[in-house]
Parts: sequence; structure tokens; C-alpha cells
Amino acid sequence: MNTIFNKLLIPISILFLWIFFLNISVAFAQSSTLNEIDELHKISESELEFKSVAAKIEKVLEENPGLYEWQWRQARTHYALAKISEETSIHHYEQCIHFSSRAIELHPESSNSYFYRGLCRGKLGESKGVWASLGIIDPFRDDMEKAVSLDPTVNRAGPHRALGNLYMELPFFLGGDMDKSIFHLKEAVRLAPNFPENHLGLAKGLIGKNNFKEARESLHKLMQLTDNTLDEKFLSLREEGKDLLDEISP
Repeated sequence: MNTIFNKLLIPISILFLWIFFLNISVAFAQSSTLNEIDELHKISESELEFKSVAAKIEKVLEENPGLYEWQWRQARTHYALAKISEETSIHHYEQCIHFSSRAIELHPESSNSYFYRGLCRGKLGESKGVWASLGIIDPFRDDMEKAVSLDPTVNRAGPHRALGNLYMELPFFLGGDMDKSIFHLKEAVRLAPNFPENHLGLAKGLIGKNNFKEARESLHKLMQLTDNTLDEKFLSLREEGKDLLDEISP
């Protein structure tokens, strides 16, 4: 009896080892593919390129819909498409909300998912008019605050940047608060000091409080970070920063 058991034990051990190494291989393959998607997203610029990224993610989700990492990346892709495709922006914002909400259902501790849902809720509200925008303030703030509580560093301190801009742009009777705005924008700069948009946002907040000295310091840092850049977005930030510097120069 023991001999039979021992003979069975060896194949079973081999089977478990095979399953173990198969799971490791799958994990590495998935990680590699996620990295590939992130890189493709980073270098994509056109609608066609982002649609190609969306198609790759969709193929994965058709076979494995329970992968929250892919769900929020699809939300991110639709957010990018919405910014490019003005005629279909509402559709893409709605898809962004759908995929990020699905990611949250699958993994409630995903900071990226709350961040992108908040962004797309805000943009969708803006696109549908002032009353829709008013109705989205609390959900937007809730999503960004949740993202901050989970991981404030996502998207180069994006949740703090978003909250800072929200409190800056809202009128006071809807919750606007320049002190809160500056707090969040300073946090964005602290967490992602090499991201130019954080410095521009902080400078605007400081100007709103008539703190021109610190505002100039932030704008000079923006100039330094965007010196010799070829990135169109950063060039736009640089031009805006130059205009603000001219306005507040002593």
C-alpha cells in the first residue's frame, strides 16, 4: 500500500510544480503586457493610435474581464480619446466612467480607478452644461479624495492637482477655497516636483492669494523644467507661465 502511495505521490508533486511554474509564467507574461500597454499609451498621440491601444485592451478583457488593472487602463485610454475626439467625447467619457467603475468593483483599493473616474465624471459634467457640472462636484471630489487616501502619487500627484484646481475654480458659494487649493497644489509639487503642470497650478493659486513672490518662484521652476522641451503640452504650459510672469513681474 505504501509503495503504491509513494508511486502516486511523485506524479502529484510534479503536477503541483508544473501548475506553480505555469502561474509564475502567466504572471510574468501579464506584467510584461501591462508594461507594453503603458508604453504604447505614453507614446500615442493620434486617435488611431489610442484606438489601437483600446483594441488591445479589449481583446484581453474579452477573455479575462476580471482583471481590474486592464479595466482602469481602458478607462485611461477612453479619457485620452475623449480629449482628442471632440465629436465623440461624451461617448468616451461615459466609457471611461464605465471601465473605471468596473475596476473599482473588482478592486476597491485602486487609486488609479478613482482618479480616472473622477476626471471623466468632471469632464462629462462640463460637456453637458453648467447644471450637470454642478451635480458632479461632490462625486468628483469624493473620487479624488479617495484616490488621495489610497495613493496620492498616481499620475504625478494627479489627485492633489485635480483637487487643487477644483477648489481654485469653484466660486466660494459652491465650495471654492483658495487655501485648500494651495494646500493640494503644494502637495502635488511635493510628491511630483519635476512635473511642470504642478508648478503652474501652484503659481495660479498663489497669484489668487496675491503671493507674487512665491508665485514667481514656482513659475521660474516651471521655466527650468520646460527649458529646451519639444513636448507640445509642456510648451503650452511654458507659454502660459511666461504670460503669468509678465503679469506679476515687479
